[in-house]
Amino acid sequence: MRIHSREEWAKLRTEGRGRYLFRYGIAGRGIPMGIVVALLIELWDPSGAMPDALLEARFLWRLLLAVAVFSASGCISTLANWKVHERRFEEKG
Repeated sequence: MRIHSREEWAKLRTEGRGRYLFRYGIAGRGIPMGIVVALLIELWDPSGAMPDALLEARFLWRLLLAVAVFSASGCISTLANWKVHERRFEEKG
């Protein structure tokens, strides 16, 4: 997320880092990307018969793993983004 003004950052910052992480790292990246990747893997798997394969334990494990990996990477990038905005809009003076 690109923040353009000190006021935008102040509003986001008052909501807290945890909410920011959840909104942009997990809900904004982790869950959607995990679902998309798990579905693409299942579509390309020659042993799976769609759509019945979506109810198998193998798919559910892939989905869980993909969501976990993308949520972790989303949180890492979101934390880095938080720190960039902290430095960019820090109070001077």
